Amino acid sequence: MGSSAGNEGERRAWFRLTEAERAALTAAGYVKVWQPGDILALQGSPPSSMFVILHGWVKIRASNYRGEDAPLAARGPAEIVGEMAPISGLPRTATIEAIDEVHALVIARDRLMTVLEARPHIAQELLRTAAIRLQQSDRLRLESGGPDFTHRLAAVLLELALQYAPDWDEGKQVDLPFNQGELASLARVSRSTLVRGLEELRRLGVVRTARQRITIMHPGILRELAAGRPPVQP
Repeated sequence: MGSSAGNEGERRAWFRLTEAERAALTAAGYVKVWQPGDILALQGSPPSSMFVILHGWVKIRASNYRGEDAPLAARGPAEIVGEMAPISGLPRTATIEAIDEVHALVIARDRLMTVLEARPHIAQELLRTAAIRLQQSDRLRLESGGPDFTHRLAAVLLELALQYAPDWDEGKQVDLPFNQGELASLARVSRSTLVRGLEELRRLGVVRTARQRITIMHPGILRELAAGRPPVQP
């Protein structure tokens, strides 16, 4: 990828650890399987464990004080999720839900803390991951506030793609597992406004939509739109 928006080229968190560090975490945990729609961890629940996604995808979502639910991110294989609650000891701030069949390494909090004490580099990488994701979240909020909705939607989709696929090669298509209601929430617009924006992006050949999925067809055009420039057709 290029070097402009987001944390492009970021390697997935699990692979930033050494082989010995991954082995130590694997030995401390166990593998569990969830089906689509199953909850790995619930917002407000005790910080009992950390998860390493081995197969499948999860959606991170949270509810505000008014009970409004919003997606925050999607994470896939070799991503570490739910790591900050066990470290902080505080209740979980988000729900982790399986998008498809998910296999994950589950590491209980007490065993995780034992590993982190023996291998502080793992803790450093977990904090780095948290910092990267905070920056991504800040960028998503920033991009969703632009004046022109087509450009704003393009920027939101681009940022989501960089979050969803951190090793994304911009020459390839990328599928985002968000439905229109979730995307409208992320873009901070009504669903009808989102539909009009998606129609324009479809007209430009930038995206293709299906049930529970949005495919980015031409990342280069999307980047031009996100930057507020007129698109150059491929």
